[in-house]
Amino acid sequence: MARILWDRLRNPTPYVSQALGVEEWQLRHAIHVIKRRGGLTGAERVIIYDDGKVTDERREELGNIFDEV
Repeated sequence: MARILWDRLRNPTPYVSQALGVEEWQLRHAIHVIKRRGGLTGAERVIIYDDGKVTDERREELGNIFDEV
């Protein structure tokens, strides 16, 4: 089972990009693409898991970081 890396309102810290093995700019870009595709605004919270999965607050899957880098 995937472990939650980030579930806060603000932008993910460098720890998240390091844990996923991607550059910080790649993580930011992927999150923006995933949020836009999911109909979320930039200010809405997402949850990022250690397998790259991204969900909304209801835990509905929106995409995967690795698909966007």
